[in-house]
Amino acid sequence: MHEFNIGLLAVAASALLLGLLSTPLKRIGLPDSVTLLLVGAALGPTGWALLDPAQWGNEMAILEQVARLALAIGLMGIALRLPKRYIFGHWRSLCVLLLVSMPVMWLCSSLLIGWVLGLPLGAALLIGAVVTPTDPVVASTLVTGPVAKENLPAYLRHIISSESGANDGLTFIFVMLAVFLLTLPADQSITFHMLRVLGGDILVSLLLGAMIGYSVGFAMRKAEEKNTIDQPSMLMVTTALALTTLAAVKLVGSNGILAVFIAGLAFDLQVNASEKQEEERVVEGMDRFFTSPIFLLLGLMIPWQAWLSLGWPALALVMGVLLLRRLPVVLLIGGRIREIPTRLDGGFTGWFGPIGVAALYYAALAHHKTDVVELWPVVSLLVVSSILVHGLTAMPFSHLYRRMRGSKTSS
Repeated sequence: MHEFNIGLLAVAASALLLGLLSTPLKRIGLPDSVTLLLVGAALGPTGWALLDPAQWGNEMAILEQVARLALAIGLMGIALRLPKRYIFGHWRSLCVLLLVSMPVMWLCSSLLIGWVLGLPLGAALLIGAVVTPTDPVVASTLVTGPVAKENLPAYLRHIISSESGANDGLTFIFVMLAVFLLTLPADQSITFHMLRVLGGDILVSLLLGAMIGYSVGFAMRKAEEKNTIDQPSMLMVTTALALTTLAAVKLVGSNGILAVFIAGLAFDLQVNASEKQEEERVVEGMDRFFTSPIFLLLGLMIPWQAWLSLGWPALALVMGVLLLRRLPVVLLIGGRIREIPTRLDGGFTGWFGPIGVAALYYAALAHHKTDVVELWPVVSLLVVSSILVHGLTAMPFSHLYRRMRGSKTSS
């Protein structure tokens, strides 16, 4: 109980501080994720030793559930921030990013991990799959707020948000393929199991998410017309929708993460502009509160000794993954699709593909299914590095992007 109250105090006090200082913190380019990560590290076993997740039970089980909640709220926020019917009008560009860049990101990360650390192919493919998704929670801090809106065009912010929302659920395919390669006996067909994943997890998630989101949106619109719902109740609907979809789809054995994003998009089809704006504000506030614990927990769970045991190759791996995992392929796509019309747009979009909460969720999920010892040390190292590097470069790179874009326009 003593540790619970310390943890509660840390989360609540951090949320209060970040809320009261939100504008100046965004102006100086210090994201919530960086601040909370440092707070967690300071409170953890290697800091002031006030909190130790190892004493709470199964650390990875706790991490998985906290990450699920953070992702659900984050994905709902992205779905509401996108313009109505955005996915339908820009599906070609989104498909290029998902079908081209995601496999390249997976293979590039896997090759780097296997080569630099000398891991077996199966382990490298698994860790590479876990760090493939661009994180919606961390990405939201890069494309929202006054700095982003002043420096980045809407089309760029929308494509970064929509890709990070869609690829979280689809990463499940790569993670499960790697898990099957590591765990299935030789006499069992990987193809059969992958078809079950595509049908039972991905397709069912798409259908259930669309049905739940559209039905809730329709019900809310009818309730408003008949005056059976008041304004405060309307403002809690999307948060409840995210958690309901997450739990319901998981209970039927499918991918709740993907379903939440689809539910948010379907819900958005039914609500009017004023409702959408109000719901977006509420979800953004809930997003910041629900994501606070995951970054604190990550700070507490940093495996310092395991990082040190990786040696100097770990530094080379971080540099290689951050520079090569995403930037080259999206840079090549730049200028070839409507939503990334120039190489400059491709370079910015390619750089800001953070590794974050989605990777933590899949790392915990894969931990229960495999015995890859290097999984958590490598994933946590890449996540922490990405949070720090991408978070601290967001503001200066946004200003640099605006200056370069302005100089090209004027010339």
